[in-house]
Amino acid sequence: MRFTTPSSARSPARLDLHHANNRVSVFAASVVPGDSSDLHNALAGNNLYGVYGSFKNVVPKADFEPYVLWRVAPSSSALAETLGRGHLNEVTTGLHWKGTLPANFDYDTEFDGQTGSLGASSIRAWAGYASVGKTFRNVATSPRAFIEGNYASGTKNPVGRDWNTFDQLYPSNHDKYGFEDQIGRRNLEQFRVGAEEDLTKKWKVKQAFEGYWLATSNDNFYASSGAIAIPAHPGASRHVGNELDLVAEYLLNPGLTFGVGYARLFAGQFLNTTTPGHDSSYPYAYFQYNFSKSGFHYPVNGNKNPGIDTSK
Repeated sequence: MRFTTPSSARSPARLDLHHANNRVSVFAASVVPGDSSDLHNALAGNNLYGVYGSFKNVVPKADFEPYVLWRVAPSSSALAETLGRGHLNEVTTGLHWKGTLPANFDYDTEFDGQTGSLGASSIRAWAGYASVGKTFRNVATSPRAFIEGNYASGTKNPVGRDWNTFDQLYPSNHDKYGFEDQIGRRNLEQFRVGAEEDLTKKWKVKQAFEGYWLATSNDNFYASSGAIAIPAHPGASRHVGNELDLVAEYLLNPGLTFGVGYARLFAGQFLNTTTPGHDSSYPYAYFQYNFSKSGFHYPVNGNKNPGIDTSK
């Protein structure tokens, strides 16, 4: 989930506690609904609270990040997941764990469990992610090959008393579920393979191919925002489609990169059955600036010139 205080939060409060390489963050925030007609006012009772830990070397050569998130929300037309179902009271307990292994292998995993209530329904949902990669340092371009798997539960019995649709909360799904940005982390099974290469000191390229399936055809297909994109079609094929992602990135200077990419989503049987079934393409270009890598420093010790660090 790589969770930070959501960008849609209004007046968040956050406390960070540091000791050596370890950190614990505690936060509380009211969340603004994703409504273009009102970008400033939070919906009363739509709140998110959390404790997020980050510990290095608790496991050798690894980052260990446990967290607990508590979300409460009213039944409201601004929140598709609660409309007509009732008040939401949900606790997410998760663990993000990544590190390196011998022989230039690396891994990245995350698991989340959700409990609580949605109106009269009991919440029992979960999601998991696992990735393994290997870098071939004896090859000129130092290619890294990787394989990933994602799962986010869906509700198999919509008229039952259990609510099993995973609540993706507020992370960005960009790249993790494809650059087309059409897929949400709800009622989802995903499989991805790919490679990354350093063509030169300045140029990097990445290729990935992935497939998407619904966890259950009795639940909806959800967009990257978490909203319902296509209502459930029980008994239909679960195969949503496949995606090809191609990215090239150029390092202009230590803090500034430029990239171009192309993503294509090939409609699977589910989309062919429930929609016109057209494939879609997404060419794009971007600039990215990283303050920490650029050498930029905020004023310290009373210095008013923002680019000079007088602490050294």
